[in-house]
Amino acid sequence: MEIHRKALKDRARQTMRQNVPPAWLVALLFWGLTTGVSTISDLAGFTTSLAASSSGVQFFPLFFTLLLTLYSVVMNFGYEIWCLRAWRRDETDFATLIDGFGMAGQVLLMEIQIFLRLFGWCLLPVIPATVIISAANSLEMMILLTQLFTFALIPYLYFIRLRYALAPYLLMDRPDRGAAAAVRESVGLMRGWKLELFKLDLSFLGWYLLEWGLAILAQVIFLIPTLIGIFQSGATPETLMTLVAGTTAGSLVGLLLCLPVELWLLPYTGLARAGFYDARISFVPPAPPVYTYDSTR
Repeated sequence: MEIHRKALKDRARQTMRQNVPPAWLVALLFWGLTTGVSTISDLAGFTTSLAASSSGVQFFPLFFTLLLTLYSVVMNFGYEIWCLRAWRRDETDFATLIDGFGMAGQVLLMEIQIFLRLFGWCLLPVIPATVIISAANSLEMMILLTQLFTFALIPYLYFIRLRYALAPYLLMDRPDRGAAAAVRESVGLMRGWKLELFKLDLSFLGWYLLEWGLAILAQVIFLIPTLIGIFQSGATPETLMTLVAGTTAGSLVGLLLCLPVELWLLPYTGLARAGFYDARISFVPPAPPVYTYDSTR
């Protein structure tokens, strides 16, 4: 049994061309409702030190950040619903993006369970790594070991996260079974298939590199003049303010430069992953019939 990545990606591109409404337009709306909302809230200061209490605890930014995180989780689930329905050639529209709010409780419960499982897996390398780092005989060695461990932890957590990659789709297909069942079944379905999904994700690396390159280019263009001024005349309040403004402008321009790539990549990867799920469950043998005793025989 094998999942053909090329066939998945070919069908994903075909679906993007034929879907009504257009996939890029749905992706633009989703981008605006997630990344756009997050960017505006950052610029407005809603997630920064907007108003601190007398004890110094910033309640409003903390509350708003938590609310925005929960909102983003449910919106991402809604976009995955759209991807799965579009892949199956079911009827979709813009309103599909908010279908996740109808089962927001189960979606959040699923994400909490995944987070707790990831946290448990994270403790396995963290505890021995902490002991090793603490035993280092110099501060420089401790910093080096901490950096190496951090870099090694990223791919480790990515592969652990693959265990739960199918949980959202299982919850969509079988909401009556609950979030816990979706997480457990995803672990079973991904056993022996994580490498296949990794190779599918890896096949999009070129697009991600292009997106990151555009974002870095925008930052460099806006920051180089300011950095040259700092090196020539030293750091002053004016140059530091210019540096902050240049960083913000570079981020916004980078966001807009990456938008065309994002509008291609969002439905492309989302549909390919939905196709991976459908292909994977097609390999699951049907449940055996339940034997019933015939009393007339």
